[in-house]
Amino acid sequence: MRTARFLALAAVLAFTAPAFAGDYKVGALTIGNPWARPAMASMNGVGFMTIANAGAKPVKLVSAESPLAGVVEIHRSAMANGVMTMRRLDQGVTIPAGGSVAFAPGGYHFMLLGLKQPLAQGQKAPITLVFDNGRRAAVELTVQSAAPQASQGSMGEHQHH
Repeated sequence: MRTARFLALAAVLAFTAPAFAGDYKVGALTIGNPWARPAMASMNGVGFMTIANAGAKPVKLVSAESPLAGVVEIHRSAMANGVMTMRRLDQGVTIPAGGSVAFAPGGYHFMLLGLKQPLAQGQKAPITLVFDNGRRAAVELTVQSAAPQASQGSMGEHQHH
């Protein structure tokens, strides 16, 4: 009987583990499914992820950096009067207490400006997130041409095409 329960549990874990494989935990924050689109060296790259805050207080993401880019900026794209606009967010982005912010195509995203090397399909690209409380989160963006499909709970409902 114990063997059957163990095997059932092992099977469940085998199918659920990949959904959490791309998550990072920093205090009350969970950074899920970080990814970037492929890009050539000396061009600009773009990175995405979801940041969830399980804490009782909001946390502000103030900046990001990467050794692969000259500079990393936080941007937001939005549709205004039928025209897509993009703005740099110098004040950062607040992750609300008990909430999350999706960095996804068509919305918030990270611009990796002046890439020092190409972002090739399947590669991992390091990025460090800097928060207002002084915490830093080292994250690896998985380079792929489309959003991860494993996380229908976080990124799935925020995908934009």
